[in-house]
Amino acid sequence: MRHHPRTLVFAPARCLALCLALPALLGSRTELGAQSTKAPAEAAQPEKSTAARAIFRNTDPSVPYVGSKTCAQSGCHADIDRNYQPTAHGQSMTLANIPSELARIPTPVTVFNPKNNRYYSVYQQNGELYQSAYELDKQGRKIYDIAHKIDYVMGGDLVGSIYLFQLGSWMLQAPLSYYQRSHTWELAPGYVEDDIGFTRMATTGCVMCHSGQPEPTPKRDGSYKQPSFRFGELSIGCEACHGPGALHVKQMEAVRGAILRAGQVDTSIVNPAHLSRRLADDLCKECHQQGDTQVLYPGKTVLDYRPGLPLTDTIAKLNLPIKPEQRVEADRLEARPPVPGSLEQSIEWKNSALEMSKCYQATDGQLTCSTCHSIHHQPSPGEQKAAYRGACLGCHTVKSCTLGPEDPRRVGARDYCIQCHMEKRAVAGVAHSNDTKHRIVRYPGQPLPDVAFEQPSADMPGLLWTNRPENEPGARVPDVALLEAYYTAARKDPALWPLWFRKLNELSKTQPDDPTVLNSLGAVALAEKKDNAGAANYFARALKQGSEEPTTYMNLATALANLGRGQQAERILELGVAAYPYHEQLTARLAEQYAMDQDFSRARKLVEQYRSKFPEDPQLRAIEKDLLNTQVIDPLSVPNSTTPFELPH
Repeated sequence: MRHHPRTLVFAPARCLALCLALPALLGSRTELGAQSTKAPAEAAQPEKSTAARAIFRNTDPSVPYVGSKTCAQSGCHADIDRNYQPTAHGQSMTLANIPSELARIPTPVTVFNPKNNRYYSVYQQNGELYQSAYELDKQGRKIYDIAHKIDYVMGGDLVGSIYLFQLGSWMLQAPLSYYQRSHTWELAPGYVEDDIGFTRMATTGCVMCHSGQPEPTPKRDGSYKQPSFRFGELSIGCEACHGPGALHVKQMEAVRGAILRAGQVDTSIVNPAHLSRRLADDLCKECHQQGDTQVLYPGKTVLDYRPGLPLTDTIAKLNLPIKPEQRVEADRLEARPPVPGSLEQSIEWKNSALEMSKCYQATDGQLTCSTCHSIHHQPSPGEQKAAYRGACLGCHTVKSCTLGPEDPRRVGARDYCIQCHMEKRAVAGVAHSNDTKHRIVRYPGQPLPDVAFEQPSADMPGLLWTNRPENEPGARVPDVALLEAYYTAARKDPALWPLWFRKLNELSKTQPDDPTVLNSLGAVALAEKKDNAGAANYFARALKQGSEEPTTYMNLATALANLGRGQQAERILELGVAAYPYHEQLTARLAEQYAMDQDFSRARKLVEQYRSKFPEDPQLRAIEKDLLNTQVIDPLSVPNSTTPFELPH
């Protein structure tokens, strides 16, 4: 084991360089741009490419967005906009200092988390919303007291809201959420198990499902341009479903009052009503269908998906199959409330749940999200039951119900089909949730159909590709994306680790300069082979090839430090902290490296700067305490190859 020639003043175990350890398993249009809805003969052939599938011209990446205010102008779609704004999608994200938000806290509210002895408060001051955190010592004195002004609210009246604040270009989540059903302020989802204070980044993948026009900083997940949202548009707008509107606006301005002839479609703007079932569902599936792992294709970002194109051109959503031995548990969970950590699906699995319904299968996929949900006009509370019951009666009749008119179950449900066939259930991991289960059943607790227990195909062992392209037998997930998918899935099912290693070995020969491959090879060299020199080479090459993930900086620094090259490790970590100034692990690792190199003043200054924003961070607090009590002692080993390593996302 290599020892650093200088003093380390705190335990290496505190260095959270990265997360989970790798296991030891090496082993054709008219003059108006309109197109007839009658398909030409060649359209009956199997779909071969994205271009063959796209009839809407605004799917081209060169067409810019214009913002919903352009669509809502008088003489255009003002009426639709007026109806849309009060809907859940139209209110998916707002400013935090609007009257309706401030009205939730006429007086300050304090929430105590006994797990870490931490108090959180939410209050309004001078017309702004704030959340704060503090802890008390044994004498009841505040150890620290930090407050952040809240800038944005995401969520709504169906479940609740989460709150975001900005530090410069960076957007982070506040720890308290408002839950609509209980009308209470409590810890946000995820904070009960892992309370990380104000340090949770609001990544683009999170924000984009609540906002139609985010402007993230490239290669800096959690950082956004200024302003952070195009056109000042916060909530989900028109172009989220219809695609960018510049081409349509230009066409309408050139030929005002143009009317399409019968059978024509305006191809300058996506109209979901003229999309195939699969492409229409993809509009919803982007956010309402998660997976055990989701991977972007190489060179893609979460904002590259355009309505009217297949989602699978941008991202693959993959699930772990339900194993035969898990079938009993899976069926049992259909008849009882969800259990955290069980096979229970979360609130974001609506599409796959619907697809397991006999109603869906019997209509050959004609039952889609829009069958029940009107995006432009959300039924008022008094209209909801009639609207959803009417959707059911579009196929069924009142006589379809096998329960007699006097049956207590039918009387109790007041002939409301949803009550019995799409029950509301709590969602694991989200307090006070009560979400409609989208698998339509004959009776509550009905066992899952055989399709729920589909097993992987030979071309993708271990995983189910839920948004696999239709009519494209040779379609496949790009190899690098599949490598990342196996890595993420293997952290849930260790039996998949050999598949990850096999794919990595293959890519080391076919794509040896890909940054993800290089990072993966480096992690293996560092964690498995104890080869610090080889690992440093891989990570340095990954940086040169464009990898700017925090994990790349940290892993390279660890390898260099293990080689006794502390000054080089410092420079790499300084680059990382400059790129990600509020990243806890990077900051902690650089402070540790300064200390190992006996530069205690720089270590203290770095920690003090970070803790001025996040004094509640326990790791940096512990490091600061050690630095304040520094004494020269015998050298300790640098965090070495036993340190766990995480691959970049």
